[in-house]
Amino acid sequence: MRPPSTTIWLGLALLLSACSTTRPSWDPSDYTVRSGDTLYSIAWRYELDPADLARWNNLSDSSLILPGQRLHTRGTVSGYASPPASNPVQAESGAATSAVIVVRRGDTLYALARRHRVAVKQLVRVNQLRSPYLLHPGQKLYTQARARQTPATRTASIPAAIAAPSTASEATTQYPDVVHWRWPLRGKIISRFNRRRGDARGIDIAGGEGDAVHAAAAGKVVYSGNGLISFGNLVIIKHNAAYLSAYAYNRKLLVSEGVQVNAGDKIAEIGKTDANDAVLHFEIRKHGKPVDPLRHLPPG
Repeated sequence: MRPPSTTIWLGLALLLSACSTTRPSWDPSDYTVRSGDTLYSIAWRYELDPADLARWNNLSDSSLILPGQRLHTRGTVSGYASPPASNPVQAESGAATSAVIVVRRGDTLYALARRHRVAVKQLVRVNQLRSPYLLHPGQKLYTQARARQTPATRTASIPAAIAAPSTASEATTQYPDVVHWRWPLRGKIISRFNRRRGDARGIDIAGGEGDAVHAAAAGKVVYSGNGLISFGNLVIIKHNAAYLSAYAYNRKLLVSEGVQVNAGDKIAEIGKTDANDAVLHFEIRKHGKPVDPLRHLPPG
């Protein structure tokens, strides 16, 4: 039997090398962004402080995030950090010739990068690609970050007149040091806070379908939609660096993301739960962790 040729040995060595190469950009605890997600809705899902989630991913509170983007949901991830998604990516080898590249048969990532004068690593980051970077004809690659779908188009129930007010950017929003709470709805409390129960991270207040839901304190709407399972139509309001409040199971949402609200403003209308009860589920979170709303709301 003839010994294997040098070419075969070289091929085996390259294969073994590829198999042993780690891919630090992939972590099973990372979260893949879906259409309609915001930094705050993801932090809410994982009971994280939004400021921590932003810092772990090199983002600001107002950064755009893109469907398909992977975000770290824990602080210690060695060897990889998500690129900022808030600024358009600039090619390192000159200005890109097109914002969108349509892959043709035979194209490779490296050939496309040369043709459009954009760095390979920039295409990888913007499009959330993973080695070995296999492409298929008709696939679209972007050379710069895309704007996230706006709440007005995602949540059809938000009236245009409500979604239209000018919104304040995170950099210009003024948050109070102390939050002055009020009841979002007056009614019988039918379920109390229990940190050990996944369905009791807040309180449930009985009401009538269509009753007004009011902002429990002044702040900025950071989520308005129905993308979080088990919350239905949900509004999340940021009150300051520490506190968020949430209003779930709504029939109708009356505010859009980015709108500044005052305490007592009508933000939604009560809907029904799966049990067909008209209920407002209300939560308060401090640095991402659920706290008992009854310890913050005024008595009575």
